[in-house]
Amino acid sequence: MTKAYLMNSARYLDGLSAGDDLWSNSQGMGLMDLGRAFDPVERVLRDQLGSDLFTGTGQERLITGLVDDPTEPVRITISWTDAPGATFGNAFNNDLDLEVQVAGQTYRGNNFNGEFSVPGGSADFRNNTESVVLPPG
Repeated sequence: MTKAYLMNSARYLDGLSAGDDLWSNSQGMGLMDLGRAFDPVERVLRDQLGSDLFTGTGQERLITGLVDDPTEPVRITISWTDAPGATFGNAFNNDLDLEVQVAGQTYRGNNFNGEFSVPGGSADFRNNTESVVLPPG
């Protein structure tokens, strides 16, 4: 939960050699912004609720929300801890995929152009943290 919370509050880097898409070698997921992390904006935090546990392949969870302030970006992050995997090749056991639907568009986790998510793209099967960041409005 701490990892998701801090990554969700990171800000886009725009300095020399940093103006890249998020999730890049230059950008990472941005710079940790403690001001944003501890601002008074209300957040939806869900941590290991029984109703959220995945116990089989193909399960989904749907969470619906409204944007309170259309002048601010919308930031959605999911993070999980995976069980230890193989010691060679891909060591992944689980693959959770974040999808956000807005006005008929589907945004998948970690598909960025610059600092904002773009609709479409492929699901991220390598990372155990996925984010969607939508511009204001």
